[in-house]
Amino acid sequence: MKKINKLFLILILVLPFVLMSCGNSVANQLREETQNLKRQLPQYQGNGLTMTDANFYENEKVLEYIGSIEGVEYLDSYTVGAMKENIIDVFNNDGSAFEKMSVETIMKIYGYRFRYIYTDTEGNNLCTIEITKDDLR
Repeated sequence: MKKINKLFLILILVLPFVLMSCGNSVANQLREETQNLKRQLPQYQGNGLTMTDANFYENEKVLEYIGSIEGVEYLDSYTVGAMKENIIDVFNNDGSAFEKMSVETIMKIYGYRFRYIYTDTEGNNLCTIEITKDDLR
């Protein structure tokens, strides 16, 4: 599952979050980037994972990513916990300094959260993982 999560997160980390340009608010930039990503979906990420949707909920301050996992019907709590830890590790360790700063800024300064919803190929919810600023190191 670690490889699946890493592939799923790479998309999120490379989104060009330029937080202080052209007078646009952070919310407008996040909304625009989410819409750009949505136009490219569904997108196969490898290892049975397809990114199927992305949403931005301004009022909730949530960036949401939905992925479908082929061949998985159930995820136990241990696996879900490990998936969350892998996501946190990617946020803390991968990407360029700019990408890491952007994610940290979005979460720590502006208070946004990331929500990952994993489903089976029929759309049944396998798990929901939320990452908040408190999860970052």
